Amino acid sequence: MNTLKLRTYLVLRKLLITAVAFTFAGLGAAANAADSKAVGDFGWFGVGKAYEMEKGHYFWVGEFSGTFFSDKGPGGTFHRAGVKCPGWLDMDFNTKRSQGGGTCIITDLDGDQAFCTWRNAGTPGPGGQGPGTFEYIGGTGKYKSLSGSNTFVGVTQVNWQDGTASGYATWNK
Repeated sequence: MNTLKLRTYLVLRKLLITAVAFTFAGLGAAANAADSKAVGDFGWFGVGKAYEMEKGHYFWVGEFSGTFFSDKGPGGTFHRAGVKCPGWLDMDFNTKRSQGGGTCIITDLDGDQAFCTWRNAGTPGPGGQGPGTFEYIGGTGKYKSLSGSNTFVGVTQVNWQDGTASGYATWNK
């Protein structure tokens, strides 16, 4: 092989190896994001409309929104991602039972989104807990093929006089 052909061959080989390495590094990051469970806390603020069905029994429709904090910190799945969860709650303070459901859109700092559906049941009101599950149903970017089951416990801390609420949810703990 002459010198020019050898140099061209070596440059092309180096470019090909670099391209393959970047491709597999990107696939690995997406697979890791999709395969790992998000373990941490979602601090939320709930805004919506409550309808009194009977004294002490309310049906609420609205949105829980806030930020997820991964227990792993930076590098953890969804760490500091924005979360918006449109949903509903049926809260009966007479029987001390509640149930709810909805969807969530999780947007990470890169702008990639994960989508899930959720359901829970438990005790309404301040300090009330509602254990439940959420299922990934897809997403964009690195979460495009995201699937799997997860657990959470929703906790209402404060029901404000204006009809809003503050609380948190632990994920996969």
